[in-house]
Amino acid sequence: MSLMKPRTVFALAITIACALAVSTQSAAVAQSQAGGKVKVRIVGANNGKDVTNGGVSGRGHFSALGAVVDRRKVVAYRRVKGDITTGTAVITLRFVTHGRKGTITYRVKIDLKARTSRWTITSGTKRYKGLRGSGRERENADHTIAVLTGTVRR
Repeated sequence: MSLMKPRTVFALAITIACALAVSTQSAAVAQSQAGGKVKVRIVGANNGKDVTNGGVSGRGHFSALGAVVDRRKVVAYRRVKGDITTGTAVITLRFVTHGRKGTITYRVKIDLKARTSRWTITSGTKRYKGLRGSGRERENADHTIAVLTGTVRR
């Protein structure tokens, strides 16, 4: 049985390590490009300010799980068209999440008359550039926690 020289063993080990790294990276890129289900939890971004002109309505934290995994800070903006007291308003929320991997901007349209609340991704930066998605939005009774569920894709 012939033994390999130490240089040959080292070169072979480096080749295998590089192949594994490329394979793992390719799988991660393929998974993020394929998209999938996502759940984003936004806490504390509604600080009780009844902003109606599109200005900052609060700052808080977010966490995302599923096809997007990230967490950190979020800034919420709020615009109201129509009359909230009669239930005929459309509220537009814009959540700008500043995560470790980039920024995602979610636009939420809440139609009080139709009783619908839908979100879409309007932009992304860094690893989220080109990301698109949509889904439903739910809030707790005092609007301090918003949960976005849906799907994302490239």
